[in-house]
Amino acid sequence: MRSIVTIILIALLSSAVASQDKSINVITQPSWPPGTYVPVRIEIINSGLNDFARFYQDLPQGFSVRKGNSSGADFYWENNQVNFVWVKMPQDKIIRISYLAMADEALTGSFRLGGKLDYVIEGKDRKSVEFNPLVIRLDKNAIVEENLDEFFQEETHENNIIQTDTVVPAVQQKIEFRVQVAILSQHVTQAEIEHRINCRLKYGVTILKTGNMYKYQSGAFKTYSEASDYLEELKGKGVNDVFIVAYRGNEQIPVTLARTLTQ
Repeated sequence: MRSIVTIILIALLSSAVASQDKSINVITQPSWPPGTYVPVRIEIINSGLNDFARFYQDLPQGFSVRKGNSSGADFYWENNQVNFVWVKMPQDKIIRISYLAMADEALTGSFRLGGKLDYVIEGKDRKSVEFNPLVIRLDKNAIVEENLDEFFQEETHENNIIQTDTVVPAVQQKIEFRVQVAILSQHVTQAEIEHRINCRLKYGVTILKTGNMYKYQSGAFKTYSEASDYLEELKGKGVNDVFIVAYRGNEQIPVTLARTLTQ
């Protein structure tokens, strides 16, 4: 963990702070103005990963997040956690992802911005990379040092946005929330999934094949609240690597959009 003195020195030498892990580099400015979005950029050095991977960061209560560049990952902002999930890791040597984070105007002080990359090797061996957290100070006098117009252009790239004319007729389709409990490289039964996660599932499992990987999703809920209750129930039983996904008909959509369409 860096000392406060080190953080101050870095702030004098550069407009951004970054993690020092060889595999993960998180870049953001050391002071954030509450009430304003601040860019957070992550660089992941890919040393031969080509299976499932998940990068996530926890933020304190009172933060809002907007998606930036996901590099082909499914992006989730749930329960104050930023998630980028790849069924199959991109082959780029350096994978760049980003998002915007904003602290509520009432927040003060500082917080630690950590992060972790979970990944699978050859469809079976699971490993993790974690870096020492950055110390971010909330300062009402701070200025966002990056041009947000350029960031928003990146965020609203055609690969990241759903056009309005596709949303309106799709509202008629059924919206469904599920809890994703596993991603594997092979097709297995529900009993085998329960054995792997060491937990009996209350609801049936939907299996979706994406490329050479299989997604295992439990439950089919009409509301986000029902799915969230089930998620917390599973976490209470020790199943931690689970998250909520949403579908409109057969199309997977962002959870935030599904929540809007079901309100």
